[in-house]
Amino acid sequence: MKDKQTTLDSAISTYTLNNLPNGVFITDVSKDIVYCNDYFSTELEWEPDALIGKSADIIFTLASKVFYQTYLIPTLLHEKICEEMQLTMINGKGIRIPITVNVKSDNAGLIYWSFFNATKRDKLYEELIQARETLEQQAEQLKLLASTDELTTLLNRREMKYRSTLAIELAVRSHHSVALIQLDIDHFKKVNDVYGHPEGDRVLKELGIRLKEFSRKTDLVSRFGGEEFLILLNDTNQQDAILFCQRLHQLIGEVKAGENYIKASIGLTISTPDSIFKTLYAEVDAALYKAKESGRNKTELYNRTGIKNINSMP
Repeated sequence: MKDKQTTLDSAISTYTLNNLPNGVFITDVSKDIVYCNDYFSTELEWEPDALIGKSADIIFTLASKVFYQTYLIPTLLHEKICEEMQLTMINGKGIRIPITVNVKSDNAGLIYWSFFNATKRDKLYEELIQARETLEQQAEQLKLLASTDELTTLLNRREMKYRSTLAIELAVRSHHSVALIQLDIDHFKKVNDVYGHPEGDRVLKELGIRLKEFSRKTDLVSRFGGEEFLILLNDTNQQDAILFCQRLHQLIGEVKAGENYIKASIGLTISTPDSIFKTLYAEVDAALYKAKESGRNKTELYNRTGIKNINSMP
């Protein structure tokens, strides 16, 4: 017993240990606490008499006791040291406190424990997680703003060109065709002149919503500028594209501007094995111009032998 006390006396500098900003205790070969510094009473609200002579298990939660018995002690027996263990202890008032533990054993069987209160660390970690989530949300919002039209929430011109280019390149590689459709609201200037720009914006917004709902998730729908919309139908042949345009006229005719229903002219083109976006856009733009020039409220199909009228809506 005297030798044991001598070992303890040589291991403990009371003044130094009591001034450390962390908890320190020592357990013997029976895993009973034989020393604890003042941190346990001043910061963790334990009375020394409630700890000295008790098993180290007394300060840990059930889960931490299991970890202590199944991992920490076996590691000590093998390595003599165990660092940066994340455990949960219970203070003198029964409150759970996250802690970081460093433990080292000596040849005499004594185990030296150093406890660091991790409450502030965990709080800071949570704040960092929240800050990261906020930044991710803001980044997503900025990405959305950069790629969508503010009024209609459809793809904007730049994003449409970018995504359409990729879609057309993929179609060429996979030997599929895409349909490119350009529509322009007929006499839209009169809507703004007669009913005002707020009504014009409402019409564009409503039409944008309807176009998005009407199209498939794989299709690309954009407000390409002003009252002009551009739609790319993936993996679509000419027959299906023509049917889509016919239904599109019906859909557009359900939107009102003031007391009148709007109408639109539509240009359509189908990709070929060597198509690129620039070429297809020039073709569909020419088809739309032809629809406008030949009376509006109709669809014109571009083909390599000339532009062909598809239908004229009443």
